[in-house]
Amino acid sequence: MNVKDLKLSPEQWVALLQKYGVPATSLTGKGAPCPICGGNDRFTYDNKRGRGDWVCRKCNEGSMKAGDGFELICKAAGITFRELMLELDGGPLPARDTPPFSGTAPSPGRKADPAWARKRLESMWDSAVAHGRDDLISEYLRARVPGLDLPSSPALRLAMLECRHEKKVIGKWPGILARFTLPDGRLGTLHRTFLDRSKPAKATIITHDGEVLPSKMNDVTLHKLNGGAVRLMDPVNGEIGVGEGLESVLGAHMLFGVPVWYCLNRVLLSDFVVPDGFGIRVVHIFADFDAVEPKTRKSPGMADALALAKRLRADGYTAIVHRPKVRGTDFADEWMTSCNKPRGPAVPVRRGSTREALHI
Repeated sequence: MNVKDLKLSPEQWVALLQKYGVPATSLTGKGAPCPICGGNDRFTYDNKRGRGDWVCRKCNEGSMKAGDGFELICKAAGITFRELMLELDGGPLPARDTPPFSGTAPSPGRKADPAWARKRLESMWDSAVAHGRDDLISEYLRARVPGLDLPSSPALRLAMLECRHEKKVIGKWPGILARFTLPDGRLGTLHRTFLDRSKPAKATIITHDGEVLPSKMNDVTLHKLNGGAVRLMDPVNGEIGVGEGLESVLGAHMLFGVPVWYCLNRVLLSDFVVPDGFGIRVVHIFADFDAVEPKTRKSPGMADALALAKRLRADGYTAIVHRPKVRGTDFADEWMTSCNKPRGPAVPVRRGSTREALHI
């Protein structure tokens, strides 16, 4: 798909953005919370070039940033541009101008009622099954991270998840529910990964009209997600590792032996806050080694990892940044590669005069 040839009406842009989780309240043309970095009124959606255009006063490491709808989807949904193009190429774009909420969800343009959101998330979590060593979650993770053999994580549960499209349930799939916890211990959201029913892989969900739907997405957001993480394991000796995605941090765990949490995407990783009560003194940051963006001349995943490290050091923590050897990969890729050849050390990141240690 050539994105330059893709022409969408204003209504189609709104529908597409909502389909990937951008709330209707952020698409009014007025100041609103940013779907990427939060805040109250720093974000404005104006579609001024007909490309789903937006501007945020804080998205560029505290400075102003503008972008188009595709970038907004990738950042808000935590997917790559390539993944988005593959999904959009699978079928026609939506023509509706309302999001596919469930019957009891708030109408478009209204913020979800906190009591309703809390009840929905708690009900989903309570009805899910505790993660076990030989369930579908473990089978999927062992396929993505060979050799993985860990105790079940209390942050993951197995559930039968409804997938809705245009207000209709198109089917149910087994899936991973991941509990995203804020620094103060409150629930932020439940992240969903739909799994294939017959093999250890993510589900391929296709609508009746041929549209391929995302296999990973958040459910409703109860609180702003900034600072939080899915707490997979307990810290050990005051150390924890953090990264973007589930598979990537588990690959890093296999390589480095560090207990890990994950933050869903690079923007939320850059916002990570060390919670009190765990005795954490050292934070390993497992960056995705993204391709360099021509405009910024930076690797987005690396830039956000380094920004987090700088902030943590200023707060008195020891922050150690790690990246894979090969550009365009994450630590799930790094681990998969290492399983097929003698293992070598990943490349430590150095910045200025600060020496970044590497522990394997």
